[in-house]
Amino acid sequence: MNKAEMLKLFVLIERVYPPFRIKNEIVHHYFDHCLEFDYEIAFNSIKEHIRKSPYPPSISHIGCSAEMADCRNWEQEYVLADHVC
Repeated sequence: MNKAEMLKLFVLIERVYPPFRIKNEIVHHYFDHCLEFDYEIAFNSIKEHIRKSPYPPSISHIGCSAEMADCRNWEQEYVLADHVC
């Protein structure tokens, strides 16, 4: 994810959760952590979080959801391999 995409996500969170405020130091701090995230997966994770929680998502929550998408692919491969044996 690039910086412009990350800012779009922060703006979305800020609009839905008014107490959440984007600060320059937050953007710089989290940018390194967000580089590895896929924008679409992170965006969908935030949308899902908005439906379920009255509190803003943490970056670790968004990252965990992005990692879970990779885990689901691994799980599907495992299930297919299990049926082959």
